[in-house]
Formats: sequence, C-alpha cells, structure tokens
Amino acid sequence: MKTRQSGRSTNDENSLAAYLHSHQIAAAAGDRLFGQAARTWKDSARAQTIARIRTEVRTDKTALETITASLGLGIPAYKKPFAWAAALLGSLGPTNPLHARSGAAEQLELEALISAVTGKSLLWKTLLRLSATDPHIRHEEVTLLLERATRQLRELEDLLAETSPERFTDASQ
Repeated sequence: MKTRQSGRSTNDENSLAAYLHSHQIAAAAGDRLFGQAARTWKDSARAQTIARIRTEVRTDKTALETITASLGLGIPAYKKPFAWAAALLGSLGPTNPLHARSGAAEQLELEALISAVTGKSLLWKTLLRLSATDPHIRHEEVTLLLERATRQLRELEDLLAETSPERFTDASQ
C-alpha cells in the first residue's frame, strides 16, 4: 500500500476524498434548503435567526471547500454536476414548496434543516479527530466550526419546539 506525504495511504486518501466530496455536495443542497427556509420565515419573528444561520451555512460550506483543498482533495470536475443537481433540488423546496408557515410542510422543512446541520456537525467531529494526526486540518478552526454547528442545532431545535404546537393543535381550544 502506497503512503502519501499526508501520512495516509492512497486508499485512505481516496476514502477521505469521497467522504469530503459527499459533504460538499450535501453542503450545496443545505445552502439552498436554508435559502428556501429564509423565504418561508421572512415575515416571522424568527426571520433574522434563519437568515443568520443561512449566512453561517454558506461560510461553513466555504470552510469545507478550503479544508478539502488544503488536503489536496478538491472536488473533481466529474462530481461537480452532482453538487449542482443537489443544489437545484434543494432550491425547489422539496419539503415546503409553497413556503407555508403552518402544518406538516413547515415541520418537515425545519426537520430537514436540523438533519442538514446534524450531518455537518458529524463532519466537523470527524475532522476534529483527524486533526490530531493531520497538520493540514487545523484543530482550532474545526473546533470553532463544530461549536457553531452545535449552536445552530440548538437554535433550530428550539424553533421547532416553540412552533410545533401552533402547527398541530387547534388554537381555538
């Protein structure tokens, strides 16, 4: 098995590349999902929270691209159409196409956002572990990214908990 300058074998490097590329594709879709959610919540008391998290999600996507490039594992051209397709699918608003602020569609939209941030959080946890042996992965940077994802999750879960009753209970009771 051939070992690269990074200390990883070619097989390990290929596995890491596939993992990071999958997360880059998911990040493109997540960016679009947050864009759709921003439209749904634009006239609500939580509009600023969703808009801020969307901006942070874009920043996190750029950070992932930078980390991947620093490892010499940039996304190859043949995978870029997958990222484009994922982003396009996300822009269609598959969980809440009418941007409704009531019922199951809004609930599913929030759950999709929570799932997206959960996946990102797990990515940062994985990279944090890898940073112990790979100097190209900056431990401090990944720690901050994980802390931000943890806060985003807390905020989204709070939003879900606070707004779920209005979607599924009769206000006239």
